[in-house]
Parts: sequence; C-alpha cells; structure tokens
Amino acid sequence: MFQCSGNTYMECIEKSLFGSNDPWPMQVKKGDWCLLLHYEYDTLLALWQAASDGGKRLVPKAWAGKFPFQVRVALQTASIIELPRGTVGPNERVLEGTRAEQVLQVVQGISQGHKH
Repeated sequence: MFQCSGNTYMECIEKSLFGSNDPWPMQVKKGDWCLLLHYEYDTLLALWQAASDGGKRLVPKAWAGKFPFQVRVALQTASIIELPRGTVGPNERVLEGTRAEQVLQVVQGISQGHKH
C-alpha cells in the first residue's frame, strides 16, 4: 500500500508510478497488487498491479526526486475504485494470502456494482 497527498496524487496517476522515501518498495515484485492511500482524505484507492519490480529512481525527476524508491503500476480495473474504510488496516504494507483475496473480492464486488 502506497500513500499520496493532494500534491502527489496526480503525478502518481499520470506517470503510473508509486513511490516512497522509505526503501520498502524495493521488495515489490512485478505482478504484486498495489493500493494507494490518499492520506489527506483517508481514502483507499484501487486497484493496480506492479508493472515492474521495485527500484530506485525509475523516473528520477518524479516528485522532484523526493520519493526515490518506486514501482511502475498498471490500473487493473476500468476506473479507480474507492474502497470502503477498514478494508485494509492502517499499518498494512503487504497483503498476503487470505487477506489479499478478501481485498480482491471487495474490489471485484464494487467494480460489478455490488455494495459492501
């Protein structure tokens, strides 16, 4: 789960790139599921898949160089989906096994027009 603010959101979307100033994105592998938390609005957005392994400065000038640990992403739904609060815990960085499957089920339900 990556984070953004009002200042960084559009660059994430326009460049299909998520970043961090902490090195944990280096653990992301191509094909991993990615979510984006807009922390100013406490809104969890979905659903992307890593289009690259995590790396350092994949796009060096992104965010004026402030977030050098980056992952290229590809949106996997017809549009960005806002997930219900509580879908993912506030401190979760990596979704594994059953937890990842639960989040994917919520995303699929929302994208098909079902409320959760």
